[in-house]
Parts: sequence; C-alpha cells; structure tokens
Amino acid sequence: MGCCRVCLILLAIVPAVFFGCLSVPGVERAYIRAVDTYVVPVPIARHLLQILAQARHIWKVGGGIAVGPVWNPLLSYAIDGPKTGVGLFPSPSAPATGYMVSRISHASVREVHYNPRLKRDSKMFVTVDTAKVPEGYFLPGVLPTLLQLNTDSEARYAHRDLIAAVMPALAENPDTVPDFKPAPGISVDDLIHGVSRHLIFPFPEVVPHVVQDVFAFTFFRHAFEVDLTSDEIYSLKEWLRVHFRTIFGMGSAAGGAQCAQLAKVVEEKVASGKIGQRLMDEAQSRGMNGPERLRKTLFELSFAGFGGDGPGGALATFKLLRLLQRAPQTNIPLFKRDPAAFVLEVVRMHGGGGAGVNPWIAEETRTHTLGTGFAYEETAGSYGSTIALMANHDPAVFGGPHRTEEFATTFMPGRENADRLLSFVAELRDIRKCPNVTGCVHAPRFCLGTFLVQRLMIQIGTYYIDGLEKQHPREEM
Repeated sequence: MGCCRVCLILLAIVPAVFFGCLSVPGVERAYIRAVDTYVVPVPIARHLLQILAQARHIWKVGGGIAVGPVWNPLLSYAIDGPKTGVGLFPSPSAPATGYMVSRISHASVREVHYNPRLKRDSKMFVTVDTAKVPEGYFLPGVLPTLLQLNTDSEARYAHRDLIAAVMPALAENPDTVPDFKPAPGISVDDLIHGVSRHLIFPFPEVVPHVVQDVFAFTFFRHAFEVDLTSDEIYSLKEWLRVHFRTIFGMGSAAGGAQCAQLAKVVEEKVASGKIGQRLMDEAQSRGMNGPERLRKTLFELSFAGFGGDGPGGALATFKLLRLLQRAPQTNIPLFKRDPAAFVLEVVRMHGGGGAGVNPWIAEETRTHTLGTGFAYEETAGSYGSTIALMANHDPAVFGGPHRTEEFATTFMPGRENADRLLSFVAELRDIRKCPNVTGCVHAPRFCLGTFLVQRLMIQIGTYYIDGLEKQHPREEM
C-alpha cells in the first residue's frame, strides 16, 4: 500500500518537475539541443522526446496541435537553424524510422518555395497516399489538388487561372467587399465566451466550434457569395473532421461514404450560387468538366482556406482572437491603429495555416550538417519539407538592424520586412507584383487565399473588439 502511494506521488511530481524545469529560460533550448545531439540516431525516440517537450506549450499555442514541433520557433534557434537552414522531421513515408530534411531558415525555405521546377508527389496529399484511401474521401475530379502538382505544371496553372477569373474575392482589392454578417445562431457574446473558455481549457478542439462557424460563414460568404445555414456549416465541419482521420491512417469504407454525403451537401449549396455557376460555365468554355472543377475548387478552398479544426484560416483567426482576448488593453489599440499590420504580424508570429510546402521531392542528393554536428544525407527522390513559422522568426530578415533573436521574436505590427513572411508561400511583396492570383515569375507559387484570409481576419477581429468593448466599457479594459 505504501509503495503504491509513493508511486502515485512520483507520477505526480516527476512530470511537474520536468515541465517546470522546461519553463526556466534556457533549459528548454538545452533540452531540445541535447535530444537532437544524442537521440537523433533513433528517430522514434527523438520524435517522442520532442513532442513531450512541446506539451507545456498547449496553453500558450492553444490545443493539442501545440505538441507539433513545427509550431515552436525555439526549436530552430536551439539547433542553429537560422545558420544551417535545416532540421530533421519525421518522414511521411516512414515516420517511426526515418527523417526528411526540413528547410527552416528564411533563405532555405524561400529557395524551395520559389523553385519554378519544384516537384510534388501527385499521389501524396499532405501525408496521405491517396491510392490507399477508400472510395469517397476524394470524389471524382478532386485529385490531383493544387497542393500535389509541380510548380511548372500546366494543369496547375490552368486551374489557378480558372479560379482567378471567376472568384473576385481572391483579389487584393476587389470591386466590392461584403459587409460583415454574424453567423446564424452565434452572437458576439457566444464568440467571446468560446475563445475565453478555450484560453482556460484548450480541449477538445484546436479551434473552438464558434470560431470555426464564424469563419466558415464569413469565408463562404466572400469566396462563393453564399450564406451557409447552421446545418450546412455543420456538414462542412464534419466533412473535414472525418476526412482528417486519413492523415493518421484511420480511413474506412464507412468514413469514405460519410465524406461523400457531407461533401455533396456543401457542393450543392455552392453550385446553386452565382460564383459556383460562373465557375462551372467558365470551366466548360475552357474545355474542362464544370462540375468536377467546382468540386476540386471547393475541396481545395475548404481544406486549405477554411481548415476546420486544423491548420487554415479559422486557426489563423483564432490566433488573432486569442491575442485580443489575452491582452485587450495592449492589443486593441494596436489593432485599431493599423488592422492590416496587426493581422500580418499575427500570421508571421503565430501562423495558422499549414506548416509549409509539404512534402516536396528532392532533386539531388545532398549531405546536410545540422547545428549539432550530425550529418544527414538527403537522397534524390526523397521527401523534403519547409516550416514557414520558423523562417518567419529568422533574425537575418526579421531581427532588425542588429539581426537579433529578441527583435525577431517581439510582436511588432508594422515592422520592417513585415511583407517578407513566408506563410503565404511567397513573400507578400512579390505576390503583389503578379497581376492576379494565377501566379507569375515573381511569385511562382503562393496561397490562393493570401489576401482573402487577411480581409476576413480584419472583419472578424473588428467584430470581436466591438463585442469586447460593449461587454467592458473602455475605462474597464
């Protein structure tokens, strides 16, 4: 009995001491470097120890997604990533036993993102081998998505050009912008409550359902010019939730059938709207299958643009709302001074979309030496990845006149080089050189929703602040 009591005490004390030590400045960095120095020959052990160290960031980052090392820029500093440009992360094809080389400095990430001949695996959707997924998860016409096509692919260019021609909301300065409209059945008080609760207990969702609902409604209202009902928003979220299981190898015939049914609900709604009809008509005029092009576009924008309870616009918006809720006295005046600059700095500092361009195919065999001295050979044909959030903290670009880590990690809306963040794949200053979102030589590959997501974050952030100020008069904040 006494032994059991001692064991229970130790089970409580040891984790507390471990995570308490990681909270001491310098200790977490030393831990990360030690793991990468001594445990890197055993991939599975190294991955688990890395994830363990991230657990204390759950409340800081928000939700279980925080355990992913890609969300912790400190990891890059700990292994001298800004100098070497690379780090090792699990290989999609053999995560327990192998690595892929990730580019993590601004220069190395930019080199990949701007490669006009960048190769992608058309069978791999994120970490999912689409050939092994049951029927229904990817409906006819969806594959390959834009994420899976080589940068110089004619099919990729043609599809982006179609979308650019029929979706004015994707432009930086569209002729008309819909006014903000609350999502059905959700008040601003509901939104504030959902964000506040998640700050205290960030489970089980990564993005609170109210934030997902508000972003989904606003996103479809702008992008497709349709107002989703509460039931349609639920179908959209369920579609993404069920589909997301395939990333963890949890696809099934029943899941595929459910995905197909849920996707149909959203597809029929979009097809009934002006943008959906215009897209199908324009596709037909270009010799494409109209309904299949609509289905493909809906899939791409839903997964990469909205994102549901994972990386995407909803998560980026939640990052914004968390900051406003945590420190309203400081952040509300900053937001009001320049909403666009504030939103851009949120994206640079905290991310929200995907980690980067993942995976892509290495064109040549190279040996990389990590900051710890460990040498790793990247073979031609193997997978590589990029981590934009780490690149966005590179002192060489964001470190100010003295290129310091402290400057790069300070939240500073309107900072120098703010438009050089790589969260949108290409730098914003280069994207603006292109005539539309099809892409051009200045920015051969970039996010279709670059301008749209920023516009939506500003609208939703403004709405949220109005709600906060009604709940708490200015003198109380």
